[in-house]
Amino acid sequence: AILVFVVLFVIVLNTVGEYSSQDAGNALCKMAAPQTACLRDGREVLIEAAALVVGDVVVVKAGDVVPADMVILEAIDLKTNEAVLTGESSEVTKSTEPPRDATAPFKSNMLYSSTEVISGFGKAEVTDTGMCTQVGLIAKRLGQNKSITEKNPLMSAVNKLASYLALVLALVILCATLVAFGTGYQDPQKPCAEKDEVCFLKTAVLRAVVMSVALIPHGLPFICTVMLYVGSQGISKRQGLVMKVSAVDYLAATTVICSDKTGTLTEGRMSASVVLGFCQDEATRASGSSARESSLSFYPLKGLSPNGGIFSSNEVSQKHKDQMEKDFEATSHRQNFSQPGLRDLGVFSERSEAMKEGSLDALLAGIHMAMAFLACHGTSLVKSDAWEAKGNPTEVAVKVAAAKAGFWEEHGDGRLPPVGSLRGMYPRQEALEIPFNNVRKMAASIHEIPQTASNSSSELATSLKFPEDATHFAILKGAPEKIFEAVGAMPLLREGTLELPGRELVEADQALLKQRNMDLAQQALRSLLVAVRPLISADMERLRSASSADDRLAVVLKTPKMLCPLSLWGIYDPPRASVPGSIEKCRKAGIQVKMITGDQQATAAAIGAQIGILDETCGEDCTILCEKLHESSGQESAKSRRISRRASEILRQTQEAAKGGRKSQSSLHPPGVAGRGSRRLSVHDKRGPADFHEPEFRSEEELQELIGKVRCFARALPSDKVAIVDSLMASGEVVAMTGDGVNDAPALKSANVGVAMGITGTAVTQNASDLVLMDDNFSTIVLAVEEGRRIFGNVQKYVTASLSLKFGEMLTLMLAILLGIVSPLKPTVQLLNLFLTHVLCTWSFAFEEAEEYIMSIPPRDVKKDLVLNRTLVLYRWLPFVLYFPIIVYSSLCFGTLGLVGSVSNTKLLGSGRQIDLEEGRSLCEHAGWETEDGYKLDPRPFHCQCRVHEKGNPWLPASTFDQWGTTEQFTVDGDFQPLLHSKLFARSGWNQGLIASCSQPEHKEKWCWAEHVMTSSRPILPEGASCVEYGVKVGQSMSLVTIMLGEVLSLLSFRRDRSLSWALFRNPFYNLSFVMNICMMLLLVYSRKLSSVLDLVPLSPLQFLVAMTLALTMLLLNELAKFFYRWQLSRDHEALRQVK
Repeated sequence: AILVFVVLFVIVLNTVGEYSSQDAGNALCKMAAPQTACLRDGREVLIEAAALVVGDVVVVKAGDVVPADMVILEAIDLKTNEAVLTGESSEVTKSTEPPRDATAPFKSNMLYSSTEVISGFGKAEVTDTGMCTQVGLIAKRLGQNKSITEKNPLMSAVNKLASYLALVLALVILCATLVAFGTGYQDPQKPCAEKDEVCFLKTAVLRAVVMSVALIPHGLPFICTVMLYVGSQGISKRQGLVMKVSAVDYLAATTVICSDKTGTLTEGRMSASVVLGFCQDEATRASGSSARESSLSFYPLKGLSPNGGIFSSNEVSQKHKDQMEKDFEATSHRQNFSQPGLRDLGVFSERSEAMKEGSLDALLAGIHMAMAFLACHGTSLVKSDAWEAKGNPTEVAVKVAAAKAGFWEEHGDGRLPPVGSLRGMYPRQEALEIPFNNVRKMAASIHEIPQTASNSSSELATSLKFPEDATHFAILKGAPEKIFEAVGAMPLLREGTLELPGRELVEADQALLKQRNMDLAQQALRSLLVAVRPLISADMERLRSASSADDRLAVVLKTPKMLCPLSLWGIYDPPRASVPGSIEKCRKAGIQVKMITGDQQATAAAIGAQIGILDETCGEDCTILCEKLHESSGQESAKSRRISRRASEILRQTQEAAKGGRKSQSSLHPPGVAGRGSRRLSVHDKRGPADFHEPEFRSEEELQELIGKVRCFARALPSDKVAIVDSLMASGEVVAMTGDGVNDAPALKSANVGVAMGITGTAVTQNASDLVLMDDNFSTIVLAVEEGRRIFGNVQKYVTASLSLKFGEMLTLMLAILLGIVSPLKPTVQLLNLFLTHVLCTWSFAFEEAEEYIMSIPPRDVKKDLVLNRTLVLYRWLPFVLYFPIIVYSSLCFGTLGLVGSVSNTKLLGSGRQIDLEEGRSLCEHAGWETEDGYKLDPRPFHCQCRVHEKGNPWLPASTFDQWGTTEQFTVDGDFQPLLHSKLFARSGWNQGLIASCSQPEHKEKWCWAEHVMTSSRPILPEGASCVEYGVKVGQSMSLVTIMLGEVLSLLSFRRDRSLSWALFRNPFYNLSFVMNICMMLLLVYSRKLSSVLDLVPLSPLQFLVAMTLALTMLLLNELAKFFYRWQLSRDHEALRQVK
């Protein structure tokens, strides 16, 4: 009853935990804009967003949430955050112009519902509202719930195993009943009366039922629940929060991980990876050749942390990077990452030393970082509990890089020059600022050149030389393709100083700049060019008199020969350092990793190659645009919507541009020809008028063919992610899907395991997930998979051990019936051992450590999974079931043969025939009496004759021990030993006139009580007083010790696939169970009251030693079988790797 209560209690808790607080739909609704500014009758009014209709013109500004899908009519520096739809947190520039990138799923001339306006102002006309919007499509997919009765792979496997066990149980009950009833098998201590068929049938059925009940793995539901819970706790210790306990098993069976890029595979923060510098020296100036180059790399890249080094790119190696990862201290502001043969140029002392040696990289490192710090004045980097930054993500990346050279608002450890003096030396002319906008694609700040000698002694002043008549300088930063058009000079390196403006830019220099910019793009790096222009007094006068930012920019760009390109930055969201190793770990574990991103195809391919998703075996078809999954575009129709002619024209142009961008895309079938095949995926649902915006997907077969060979998906829509997940699951894969944005929520909900981000993840995504990564790290998923596999491996070990013990006991009892020997265990003792050993001791399996090979083999096949596999059955289960009865019978025989002389059930039962004792067919004689119904046998014997060996050892000489019945009244205690009371049952007090041959001819060979002998005065052996009963109790007590000790020791062997010595003391929960089991065993055998109730007797030291030795033999045989199991297991694993 207690066990049932515990199981039901845990089930209720799991159900509540799995299905509460997971309403993703409600969380999505909270993201919608409550009110919006709309033009009605020519006036701007504030209305409820739900009241918007198609054709309304909405006014949006910074801080607004877009209320509907809209086409932009007017935009002034308009930027939005579309992370809700794309998962990418970077700002998106919006304009009225047709989108340049035709492959982009979300167009630059459209605003989308629930996205945020970051800056600027705009007017837009509503084209779609409610469920017709892109976010409405997400809501639609979120409404497709999984069945509450869906079974995880472990539940399915356990159910299959249970069905087979049910069949075995039925056969056991049937066979045991028929054999016991047919042979008249009985308990020698409590036999049925002769010819009492009802008693025979009742005891046979009861014995079979008890035998079958012991075969049922009662603890399996409880142990599985405990193990899954322990697994969820183990994952939580590895930075994963399990929302549904069933996710632990799905993780163990995962075959494909579909991962979002930003924040999961990458750091989630833009970081400067490399900065390129260009200059001329006297040699190149004289020859007219292209400029000299400098390349600096930043490592490690840890988000906003300035704790990273700056190195010459040609000097830093992977070995250096590995050492830096090892030495990295998360709490440090700035470490010196210099190594033998590698200088950290971000450290002032190291940079100064390298400059003395004439290092161009060292010289430019100081100049690049100082100029970058001055240029990114609109961003801030401060340290509170963690590093925090405010401002444009690209500028933040440059600001963090500058901080690695000591340039930050709080200069930290004081080893580097204080930044406050740098801003003081080069004060910014705020009134002359040129801000960034969508047209200019660049920004500029004006700074004063120090004139005093004290200021000119700074590092920047000594490294960078301006013309003598220059009073100020401008720092331009922006899109390289825009600034390239304006630069006309190249810095000149002379006598360890960089002179500006240097010499005139030549054609070779222009080609070099453009080539390096293209190289950065091919590496999926976002480029930013920083240029510098000296300004004289006349220039400053024109700047002050300029009426607008565009006029001021014209002044700066007016004289190209004065504008010099200083540094070309390569910026990107870097992969997490642990990701490549984790992906390699997945590859060895037979798990495919697929990346799904909203980025461009080139960016997806570059990141995929860096982290190991793409390798040398991958062709171009390993990375595709998600539009290849579409049969055709959604049936956009401006006619069906009441929008203005201008909005209709903008939509038409956008659609034509998108079609043009898709012409080069290959297809699985000719254009215009619909693919044929099944359409059973969730994305193949029926479409209504509200679904015109949703793409039509290819058939199930086409999707499976295409998705199966692709590793990186670019430009993904939310519905594309659902299609990818559904297709993989339909192919038989167990899929884990990761994501952080609202756009990922439908795919997370559809996948076997939805994995949300804990830091950057939205409430919608987390509510739709099964697992939340508290550190947003892909490597945590791999650790969770490893934990899941550990738990399933422990379930396998538990089931193997439990069924081995149960089938071993069942076969032992079945053979006792078939062979006609005394049963080693009574039903009550058997059930007690079931609870003490099979349930209480096996729960410790949940805390076993993982086997070393679990992440080097492919996932299990959930379709064929029965928990047990062929190797476990043949090399672990079968050997144990075979040698278990032999060892138990050895213990039984030692105890019973040593004190009785036989273990034959027929002999032990005794007989009423006069010659059976003399001829050795019986050990006890019974008398009876004749009635009208026939001969009735007295259940108690009047005479027993045992062959008692010295010290109870059957290998030593034996003597005959006779016992005769008595009419004396005495108490037979639990520890009563008949062999010590020979005088009490001596023949001297026996009267031969008490029994005689029966009078009726058919009973003549049997003993009958004399007629004058009253029932109360019949001299019989009291219950428990015969040497036969005592010998049987000793044998069964020894069997219990052997079984309990042998089974608990066998559990020690079943715990690990490795040798016993390795696992001996590594599981404290098993150690506790072992001690408790041994204590209970000793209590059952040596406690007077308990042993009397259970028909057990205390054992002598020799008997206990023999029983314990046989138990240890069981352990040794199990270890021997495990040796062959490990050999076969290694062959199985190698075969699995070959198949995969």
